[in-house]
Amino acid sequence: MDDVKSLNPLNTAEYLDELLGEGFTVKGPRDDAERDANLLRKQLEKGKEFTPEVWFPENGYKFVEPSTFTQGYRIAYKVIDDFPDERYNSKYSLIKEGREIPLYLKMESPGHQ
Repeated sequence: MDDVKSLNPLNTAEYLDELLGEGFTVKGPRDDAERDANLLRKQLEKGKEFTPEVWFPENGYKFVEPSTFTQGYRIAYKVIDDFPDERYNSKYSLIKEGREIPLYLKMESPGHQ
C-alpha cells in the first residue's frame, strides 16, 4: 500500500474527498462511514487539521504512548523553533484494505493559534 506512505496532513474537505475517491473510508465515533466522513468534513471546514499517523515518522516526530500523564492519548511531537508541535490521536481514522490509520489532531496551545 504505497498510497498510505504518501498520505499528507488532512486540512481541506477537497483532500478528504480525494482520499475517499481513492478508496479510503472514515471511521469515527458514529460507526457510520458516511456520517463520520461528513462530521470530519465539518471539522476541516472549521480549520482543523488531522494528520495520518504514518506521516509522523518520516517527518521527524516522536511518540509518547498513552498514560495518565497524557490523559490516555497517544501524542506525536516535535520541537520546531524551540516550540513543541504536539498532536494527539483523535476519534477518527482512515481505513483502506483492512488497514486502519489513526488521525491526529493538532493541540491548541494558549496564545498560539
